[in-house]
Amino acid sequence: MPVHIVGESRLLRDMFLTICEAHDYDTGQCCGTLAELPPLPQQDLVLFYSHDTGAGLEAALQGFRARNGAVHLILITGDDCPPPVQAGFSRYAEAVIPERKSADALIAAVQVVQDGYRIVLPDCALEDKLGNSAEHPQPTAATPCRNGPAVPERETNGTSRGGHGLSDREQLVLAKLTEGATNKSIANELGICEATVKVHLRTCFRKIGAKNRTQAALWASERLPPLH
Repeated sequence: MPVHIVGESRLLRDMFLTICEAHDYDTGQCCGTLAELPPLPQQDLVLFYSHDTGAGLEAALQGFRARNGAVHLILITGDDCPPPVQAGFSRYAEAVIPERKSADALIAAVQVVQDGYRIVLPDCALEDKLGNSAEHPQPTAATPCRNGPAVPERETNGTSRGGHGLSDREQLVLAKLTEGATNKSIANELGICEATVKVHLRTCFRKIGAKNRTQAALWASERLPPLH
């Protein structure tokens, strides 16, 4: 799935390009506006940064959807974009995240969108795409999750302020999850059976308050140290 990069700033486009290439993603078009993109195959993904929060951005998103109805879109907004505006933009994008998020969080978003999920708002509930999961069906509306799991900030020594209580093995399993690894590949790499991986994941979900793999992957991408 090629990743196309769109942004008003050449510097930001180059940064996103470097991040994607560092994680072995194929990159395609790199341009300043959505209107410059040609019609794309539906399996492609577009990373689009805009500091705009008004009608101009919404018109650009509407035009993109008219030309590329099934193409995945991740919108990165400026930090001053208020949550209600982000909620409106989530009608046009599979993910809406603010620029303050880390590079790891951006790659995690790319991974979960490619897996068929949507990220409705930063720090809000994640919803499955229609038909993707019988265990976690898609909500009827994308609404902010004010009562979602509280995620503690990480201390400088790598332990969580809230004491998530994850074992070293559980943290390793979650870290593998952020790389897009399947249960089977995690089991093979760690030398354990797939059923044990499932047990570890259920325990992790309970400890961090995640409801599914998507929430757990995003939590881990920001709260656990990267694998070496």
